[in-house]
Amino acid sequence: MDLLKSMAIFIDVVDQGSMTAAATKSDVTPQMIGMHIKALEQQFSATFLHRTTRQMGLTEAGKVFYQHCQQVLGLIGETHQVINQLHVEAKGLLRLSAPATFGARVIAPTLGEFRLRHPGVNVDLFLTDSVMDLQADEVEVAIRIGSLQDLSLVARPLGRYRMAIAAAPAYLTAQGMPLRPEDLANHHCLGFRLKQAQRHWHFQRGEEKVSVSVDDCISINHGEALRQAALAGAGVIMQPEVLLQQDFTSGALVPLLTDFTIPNRAVNMVYRQDRFASAKLKAIIDFGLKHWKI
Repeated sequence: MDLLKSMAIFIDVVDQGSMTAAATKSDVTPQMIGMHIKALEQQFSATFLHRTTRQMGLTEAGKVFYQHCQQVLGLIGETHQVINQLHVEAKGLLRLSAPATFGARVIAPTLGEFRLRHPGVNVDLFLTDSVMDLQADEVEVAIRIGSLQDLSLVARPLGRYRMAIAAAPAYLTAQGMPLRPEDLANHHCLGFRLKQAQRHWHFQRGEEKVSVSVDDCISINHGEALRQAALAGAGVIMQPEVLLQQDFTSGALVPLLTDFTIPNRAVNMVYRQDRFASAKLKAIIDFGLKHWKI
């Protein structure tokens, strides 16, 4: 028999004072009540009730068992309430990971608004260009750029990560304006990479495809640092449009080779499949789909 159900029936028997009264309350037969009590006593190898034709009382073991039944069933009831509340009210700590540039430029500026809407949720945003394991790193939502390797994750598209080529006006005045991708071979190029290796920048215009070998004079593994170097006139960079758009608007950087397109990559918000999704997870997903599209 169901142990928890039998424990609840045992409490009813004690509280009602008899099996007959407990049977009436639970809308079952007294025989069924007796079977539950017998099953409990057999499972725990103890006698819980003194039974006579006129009265029923608790044995010493029965008193202890009654107290523990109340504690166990009470805790389970509280747990149900807490879990149900999680589905109803967005609250608690939410861990989110994103690539550094996307997280800093797209996500971070919106978190204040998210908190205004959901003040019960504390957000832990972890910025890294490495792919985090959602389960091992206890991350509930992650932003992934490029092809998805883990097909078990739910993916919600946010758009395309478009790249741009740019340089500062002072640099272009000194070094000249590249008119074709091949001209970059004669320019100071600033590369994003973790290891020193030959790099290629790829371009397309209609059916024409061009791949240019770029020997970076400076390489940095951080997009914002590359932007700062470019703003100071160090050379030409290829970085996401979301990082450079304000500089294009202000004129601090000049977009280059705009008649060519650069291969872009998909941006997805991913999370584990979980039919018991919490309200805070639903809240950040709905918010992200509205505010993080690019």
